[in-house]
Amino acid sequence: MTLGNNIQKIRKEAHLSQEEFAELFQVSRQTISNWENSKSYPDLETIVKISDSFHISLDILLKEDLIMVKTFDKEVKSTKKYARALMVIGLVFVLLVGGFGIYSGVYVHTKNKLEKNFEKQLKENDFHKNKEGFYSMNYKDGVVYSVPNQSMPGLLDFSLEFHVSNVYCDVDLEDSYVEITWENSDRFYASARAKKDDVVIGSTSEFKDGDFSDMKKLGDELGMSEEEISQIMDKGKELCEDFYGEK
Repeated sequence: MTLGNNIQKIRKEAHLSQEEFAELFQVSRQTISNWENSKSYPDLETIVKISDSFHISLDILLKEDLIMVKTFDKEVKSTKKYARALMVIGLVFVLLVGGFGIYSGVYVHTKNKLEKNFEKQLKENDFHKNKEGFYSMNYKDGVVYSVPNQSMPGLLDFSLEFHVSNVYCDVDLEDSYVEITWENSDRFYASARAKKDDVVIGSTSEFKDGDFSDMKKLGDELGMSEEEISQIMDKGKELCEDFYGEK
């Protein structure tokens, strides 16, 4: 017996016309006629409603209707797959939202910590804003240190540090200008340019790793005494640690 025959039997045993049966499940009379003649089938939800409404198990309702059993089985499997897919998508979404929430908290904490420390070091080291928009400090005659006007990248830049962590030093010598840039407390590069024709007369561009810690070699390259360059380098390293050592 097909599902259509079973529906017809249920309807007649309940003494319902096709119109009355159709009203129960909010479909048209023609739809009921098509079900009973096996021209079409109810959807999965409606089959369950018929089963519940007339207290007939799905096994009996679908018995011997192999086509409908296969269709029902496919719909059940599709529903389960869909539910599993939704669960996976939901889990991924929760993890993403949770992860972003944790990152946002870490970002705000880091931003406040780094920016407050930067402001603190400006005051403690007596830096003042200059016309280029940097902050600078006169260390002694002819020696000026400077740092960029720092602020943290935006939240969606996904960075937990300043874009640059540089300290600069400009030294005004009798016949040349020396420029030193620290990328961090252990890494720097430097050059010396002649005042007369602005030609580079000394540079660390050819230095090997061990040369950077040789203050005599560095002083000779830049036209300064070992004592002078050592003092300048020590101060630059100290400022790097002060401004950017907080993590």
